Amino acid sequence: MLVLHKPIFTLLIFFSLVSGLKAASNTVSLSDKAEISILTCAPGEELYSVFGHSAIRVSDPKNEIDLAFNYGTFDFNTPFFYLKFGHGSLDYMLSVSSFKRFMREYFVEGRSVWEQELALSPQQKQDIFESLIENAQPENRAYKYDFFYDNCATRVAFAVIEQLPGKPDFTVQLPADNLSFRDAIHPYLNSKPWTKLGIDLILGAPADARTDSLTIMFLPDYLMEQFSGIQFSMNGTQKGLVKGTELILDFSDKSVIKSEQLSPVLIIWFLAIVVIILSLGEHTGYIGRLKWLDIPLFLVGGVGGLVVTYLAFISDHFVTGSNWNLLWVNPIWFFLVTNGNNTIVNAIKKLQTLFLLIFLISLPFSQQYIPAEFIPLVLIFLFRLIRPFSFLVKDK
Repeated sequence: MLVLHKPIFTLLIFFSLVSGLKAASNTVSLSDKAEISILTCAPGEELYSVFGHSAIRVSDPKNEIDLAFNYGTFDFNTPFFYLKFGHGSLDYMLSVSSFKRFMREYFVEGRSVWEQELALSPQQKQDIFESLIENAQPENRAYKYDFFYDNCATRVAFAVIEQLPGKPDFTVQLPADNLSFRDAIHPYLNSKPWTKLGIDLILGAPADARTDSLTIMFLPDYLMEQFSGIQFSMNGTQKGLVKGTELILDFSDKSVIKSEQLSPVLIIWFLAIVVIILSLGEHTGYIGRLKWLDIPLFLVGGVGGLVVTYLAFISDHFVTGSNWNLLWVNPIWFFLVTNGNNTIVNAIKKLQTLFLLIFLISLPFSQQYIPAEFIPLVLIFLFRLIRPFSFLVKDK
């Protein structure tokens, strides 16, 4: 719901209802006091907010308009919400609220907000405003979300850039050459190493595509940085897109995100060493069969494989396709839960062992980023499939 203070004529009715926004934009011309600005919100602690957020503010004191246009909303009441979210078919929407209400949410969450006022002509401001109103209509507001290529930040960026004459000139250099999408999100996940590891498991090779001045703006921080350096031509002269940047909500002294305490590197390597020692004891005949270990291990590998397989081949998520992690985490593990010794099971064991070895051998040549933590996990599975020291078994 939108909240505006003492609007002129019928604007109270128009701006209180989304259905009236289009009519309002057609009847109201922004005044010479109107401003368009980009709002950049600091990352939050929850996973859905850990990468920050972007929105567009339209302010016009003469017409008593002060709105925030937000492309990052979705409806939790959507039927089969979690299934659609996992499949990649959940619609995100452009929502509109009063600027005060927008800021209130970030004040409650304790997240800083920056505002960049844009140096646009009156006609450009009017065009952006009318475009936003049109896109906020019930029949237009939904869009198919894509984390890297079509999200709350990219929608904000292109809503402005498409109104600029000609091709904008990006003067801000990326922080590193050949920065991939995966590289760009990693710093935001450093405080959540287990979450980071899970995301690296499900993201495929498309996540390692290189970004450029346009595509890097899928992250709000980079959007703010890139906009600060955009130059465009107006009336034959070059001018900067941003007049100035202001920190309008400051929680910088409270914005330290708590880190997860247990590092996956130490824990996974510890488990790998324990499993390898137990496996050597079993293979050399010093301890009995470890079927109690194989059953839960292979079940975990199978369940994880189902998730990765679904995301790679069935879901609508582009960035989870072509995933080389399927060589070591896949549904084939389900066929080995019985741990039998018949011909079919033995053939499956050999096939799975081949996949594990191919994965390890191909690591130096892989075009996909593979976390170092996956190596001990693969070794755990490998030592449960093969008997590398069977020659040490004593003759009975």
